[in-house]
Amino acid sequence: MTAHRPLLPREGEIEIGFLLLPGFPLVCLSSALDALRHANGFASSPRYTYRTYARGAALIKASNRLDIQTGSDIGEHTVDGNTPDLLFVCAGTNFPAEEAYHPKLQSWLRRLARRGVPLGGISAGTHILAKTGLLDGYRCALHWYDASVFRETFPDIDVTDRLFSIDRDRLTCSGGAATIDMMLRIVADDLGERVASKTAEMMQVERVRSTDDRQSSASLYKAKARSAPLAKAIGAMEANLDAPFSMIELSAEVGLTRRQLHRLFRQYTGETPTDFYRDLRLRHARSLLHGTPAKIIDVATATGFGSHSHFTKVYRERFGISPLKDRHSDL
Repeated sequence: MTAHRPLLPREGEIEIGFLLLPGFPLVCLSSALDALRHANGFASSPRYTYRTYARGAALIKASNRLDIQTGSDIGEHTVDGNTPDLLFVCAGTNFPAEEAYHPKLQSWLRRLARRGVPLGGISAGTHILAKTGLLDGYRCALHWYDASVFRETFPDIDVTDRLFSIDRDRLTCSGGAATIDMMLRIVADDLGERVASKTAEMMQVERVRSTDDRQSSASLYKAKARSAPLAKAIGAMEANLDAPFSMIELSAEVGLTRRQLHRLFRQYTGETPTDFYRDLRLRHARSLLHGTPAKIIDVATATGFGSHSHFTKVYRERFGISPLKDRHSDL
């Protein structure tokens, strides 16, 4: 994390707030709350309290049509009311614009920012922070489904395809299961790796993903859906991780010239086919390291890297840690 000051107060109980928009993904809220609940149980004393917020309405309907009773109306906190120590905006893809961009809601968010409250966006909550001007100059993450529209709408904001991003006092997340990863990272930075690791075990999380991990859908599922030739090329890559095709062989496999293949990958993934293929192999290698007892040299061989030294070099360049240290890291 690159914050110049602690993200959260060092001592005492802290409140983490969740501003809910109609149609928010319930899985995101429940994942975040469960992570905080378990962390409280492993801390020396309960650390986290949490509250749900909304504008006016006492009941907010989640994306699965379930009505959720919110804890506070933001109208009660517009002047001198208590404020959370950290607030997340939680919204789904089809959030109602008239609510998300309501002047009172945006004014409240800006007021929290002026008071130094760290702000986060979960799933499409990132879009709302951007519209309010609170992501200017920050890096952010959001669900791959929204990424192309977001980039067109906010061309000056740095968008990453990572699962989540923590940039100073802005925390953004692609949603779904990645919400757990982000909350565990917050817990680890706040209460230590032991508490975060215990929390992960209770939540049946085999490997806590980091800000280095990409959304698989961003580079695979969406690309496959948008281009049949690209889907064929990616399928060929996935089927040949241990003995990678050369670009000449891959081009012949999918019936394209090398130039056409290069243009296709650049258009839909933003990467060259060579870089995309290498990243696919490295992410598979990481899964093998964390999910199997295979020796590192065997993992290297299974993912098409000819030597231990070369594998270690490119792995460290990609993930910022050696394969051996990554395997034995707690988080």
